Amino acid sequence: MKYKVSLVHCADIHLDAPFTGLGSAHLSNRRRRDLKETFEKIISAVISKNADYLVISGDLYEHQYVSGSTIHWLNDQFKMLEGTQVIIIPGNHDPYVANSWYRSFSWSSNVHILTTACPEYLHEANGVYFYGIGFDTFRQESLPVMKPPSVNPERINIALFHGTLDLAFTQSPYNPIDLNTLLDLGMDYYALGHFHGKKDIHQAKGVVNAGSPEPLGFDEPGEHGAYWVTLEKENGSILRDIQFIQLQKRFYRELPLDISGCSSQVQMLQRLEQFDWERLKEDIIRVQFTGSLPLGVQVDLASAREFLERKCFHAELIDLTRPAYDLELLAADNNIAGVFIRTMQERLMKADDEEKPVLEKALELGLDALLRGQVEL
Repeated sequence: MKYKVSLVHCADIHLDAPFTGLGSAHLSNRRRRDLKETFEKIISAVISKNADYLVISGDLYEHQYVSGSTIHWLNDQFKMLEGTQVIIIPGNHDPYVANSWYRSFSWSSNVHILTTACPEYLHEANGVYFYGIGFDTFRQESLPVMKPPSVNPERINIALFHGTLDLAFTQSPYNPIDLNTLLDLGMDYYALGHFHGKKDIHQAKGVVNAGSPEPLGFDEPGEHGAYWVTLEKENGSILRDIQFIQLQKRFYRELPLDISGCSSQVQMLQRLEQFDWERLKEDIIRVQFTGSLPLGVQVDLASAREFLERKCFHAELIDLTRPAYDLELLAADNNIAGVFIRTMQERLMKADDEEKPVLEKALELGLDALLRGQVEL
């Protein structure tokens, strides 16, 4: 028997995430809308590609924050798919708890939620079997006890899994599993979720972590989206075609900016102008000011923030600059700072390559303490 099906695989949408770190109710609301717009792109991809299935591998929404109106909107999105079956597993942010929307809401007839108690869905018409390993609580430090999958090598077998793969945790892991244990399930495709960066390093084995379609923080750089997958099976032999679809609305970007030698805010802003702000205008930016500044000169973060409000969606600013000490001039003084510099310079002259960087850092921190009355490690 020959079977061929297609699916869109996504995970970690986190609808109604609070985004409190943006510091503005207006920006937080806009980011929550971004999540919905990106999910609408997923729905559009399913429709345009005429996918047989939409597979969602956990953390579809934020249980603690999601509103009833968002759930109704979400269900309306699923209703638009008509012939497409939607397969979902709960994640650690939307677990199948007693008051879960997965339990209490009347979902569209094409929506199938796989739980620990009922982890299977067999779509006999297409010869496809789904098996899901998700969450019944907000934290699962080991895999849930559940019936093993009913794998038939003649049909297409798909596993949905939300958790940590091949990572060592000393405490509080989330559904930990190693690759070999996962592969022992005997599936043809493993639709993973939990980690927000896309990972397809095991694509040849059919193991793909979709990542979050819209990034949620600076620890989630790079491209985000979903996967378009076609699976063809005949006489027990599987063929996979797995393609990434970029969908995100915004990027989180960290921009280091060396402002060494700048003695005025005008010069600092001129350095900021060097970036391609037209390309970055929709993004969330973290500017890290680095370098050495003349004594008494500080980064005017308020002016820089006002400048960036007109250039990008949102900006965070971090001042990592240090004062530029004139060691020759300071060493000539017969005070404690001069004595300290001369002593450290003598030690530096005798230091080996391994010790020298440590002494240079000690000199810098010592001068911070003596001349500025503060030490920033």
